[in-house]
Order: sequence, then C-alpha cells, then structure tokens
Amino acid sequence: MALDELTQMTLTGINLGLMYALIAIGLTLIFGIMRIIQYAHGEFYMLGAYVLYYWAAVLKLPYWVGIIVSAAVIFVVGAALQLLLFRPLHGKNILYSLAVSMGLIFIISSGGLLTFGTIVKGIPSVVTGGVMVFGAFYTYERMVISIVSAGLILGLWYFLQRTTTGMAMRAVSQDPEVSSLQGINTRRIHWIAFGMGSAMAAVAGCLMGTLLSIVPTMGFIATVKAFMIVILGGLGSVPGALIGGLIIGFIDSFVTTLVSADVAYIIGFATIFVILAFKPTGLFGQDWD
Repeated sequence: MALDELTQMTLTGINLGLMYALIAIGLTLIFGIMRIIQYAHGEFYMLGAYVLYYWAAVLKLPYWVGIIVSAAVIFVVGAALQLLLFRPLHGKNILYSLAVSMGLIFIISSGGLLTFGTIVKGIPSVVTGGVMVFGAFYTYERMVISIVSAGLILGLWYFLQRTTTGMAMRAVSQDPEVSSLQGINTRRIHWIAFGMGSAMAAVAGCLMGTLLSIVPTMGFIATVKAFMIVILGGLGSVPGALIGGLIIGFIDSFVTTLVSADVAYIIGFATIFVILAFKPTGLFGQDWD
C-alpha cells in the first residue's frame, strides 16, 4: 500500500470518526441522563442539515451563523418534544419511550418528504482548496469540519466537567433520586440534555451537508451509525462515543476504500459483536440497573 493512499484513508477515517462521534455523543447524552433510547435521533441530524440549507443556500445568509441558528432551532424542537412527549413517560416501561421515538421517525421523515420534496439538495462549500500531506490531498473543508467537530466534543466535555449545569447533569446520570434530594431540578436537566443532544446531531448534519447529499431519508444512516457507536463505546459514556466513533470511522474509511461499503458494515457489526462478547457493557459502559 502506497504512503499517499494510507495517509488518505487515515485522514478520512479521522474525519468520519469525529463526525460519527458528534452524532453519537448526542444520543449517549440523552440515554445517560434520561435512560431512554431515542430512535429518532437521526431525524434531528436531517432537520439540522435542512435548516442550514435554507439559511445558507436559499437565503444566502452567512454559513457559520446558519450552523448556530440550526443548533438553536433543533435545541428548541428537541426540548419541546421532551417536555410534551417524553416527560409524561418518565419512570415508566422503556417500551413506551421506544414506541414514541419510533413514531417520531415516521412523523418527521414523512413530514420531511412532504415539506422538502424528494429532490436532492446540497450546501455549497464555504472553504476551498487543500494541502498535500505525505502525497495525499486533504481539503481545507474536511480539515475545518474535523476541527469544529473536535472542538465541540471538547467543549461538551468541559461543560460536563466544569460548569454547574454540567455537573448537575453528571449527578443525575449517576443517581437521579439522590440528585433530586440534593435540590437538583431533574426535570430541567432532562429537557436541557435532550435539547443539547438533538442540537449536536443537528450540527453534525450541517457539517456533513457540505459533503453529502441532503434528502429527507438521510437520518436513517445517521441513526444506524450512532447506535453502532454507542453500543460499541458503552451506553451513556461520552468517551466511549468518541472512541467508538473513531473505530467505526477508520473501519468505514479503510474497508470501503479497499473492498466495499457493504463489507465495511459487516466488519463494523462484527467488531461490535466481538467486543460485546468480552465486555457486554461496551468499551466504557456500565451496568444500568
């Protein structure tokens, strides 16, 4: 294997891994704090991409401001859905929340088809050019996307570790009942977590929207990847989502380039099965009794 090809696959793997991690961290944040599995997570990824498309491509407004607007809009949507649909189910059988989230998939995706149509859309690139790295051409666009993704992941880590709200979220994740007795408003923490998780998926959709086609059904693949990653890394673990995202990203990059995308899926799931056989909770997961 030539050095330039190896470098190209490595850089692509890092780029994909960070993007996948950004989607999965939002999902694992929701699960870790609320103990619900949000199957419609990929739909927020899709909606985020469409918000940026209409902002930047249709209205011709600043791209980077559009990402902030998209994140804010989807944060509000996610928080509202948590208050209206998921809060009444808190403490009940997890099957109820599964049914609600699966229903959301059909409602949002079908609504997207009716609203946005079936014509493939795209967001124009705002960063052009690139640089040669060991013979491989690495575009500035992918470089910026990787930097932004890594920055957001680090920002979330800082938020959870150093801010009052972030520490309250960690406390609720570890023991909701004790946290409530200590004066933490768990209901407030729940809608903030749901909104933040949804917003992170939206930002991932915005960033990927410049690289991939935007269609109302794009959320399905994002959901599959996110669940692969959170199961691999461990449900509720932010570091696990990052490591899991990078593992799946490298598998997709190397195997797709050398063999095919179908084989990459097979190897990705096989990797998950092997890890779960030795560590049922995932790489960094814990038992959720």
